[in-house]
Amino acid sequence: MDTEERSRPADVRAALVAAAAVLIEELPESQVSLRAVARRAGVSHAAPAHYFPSRTDLMAAGLAEGFDALTARMVAGREAAGDNPWDRLKAIGLAYIAFALERPRTYTMMFQPGYMTGPDTLMARAGARCRDVLTLAVAETRRPDGVDQDLGVAFAWMNVHGFVSLLTNGMLDCGPAEGLNPTPEMADRLLSLMRPAYERR
Repeated sequence: MDTEERSRPADVRAALVAAAAVLIEELPESQVSLRAVARRAGVSHAAPAHYFPSRTDLMAAGLAEGFDALTARMVAGREAAGDNPWDRLKAIGLAYIAFALERPRTYTMMFQPGYMTGPDTLMARAGARCRDVLTLAVAETRRPDGVDQDLGVAFAWMNVHGFVSLLTNGMLDCGPAEGLNPTPEMADRLLSLMRPAYERR
């Protein structure tokens, strides 16, 4: 009896999802095949078919892990920021940017519509949990008149997502910093410009 046969189905499925998440970041998208995932997970080439109807479904499960990892990162940032609502929202934004720059392939694919196959899929639910963190943080802020919750969520996401997109596509020059990475400082300054939209004076 081999290792796969001794493993519980949930363990094999979890190993496949974990392997897919790793390979999504390590390899070009076209090279993340069912065989490559099975090899990385240490299971037979036939194993993925027992748990996922298609490569798209396995990739979506790996990308759902990306959403969950992003959510955890945002929550950790929020909780470390203290009690001030604006500080908590800003920390969520900085955590979002940091995740996107650390896992750029995963981040890019998380927002490709081809893998979001329905409103009640594993990936859609993971994405909704991630959005809920931002929505709650915006709801806690003391926004001025004219900035309702939906607008506040859209404005916050537009800023962090836009910043990441421009940076990763080489369209934003952060400038030299004597060997240091200037991106965190620029991200901090960018988000600080948002403060009047979330904190009444």
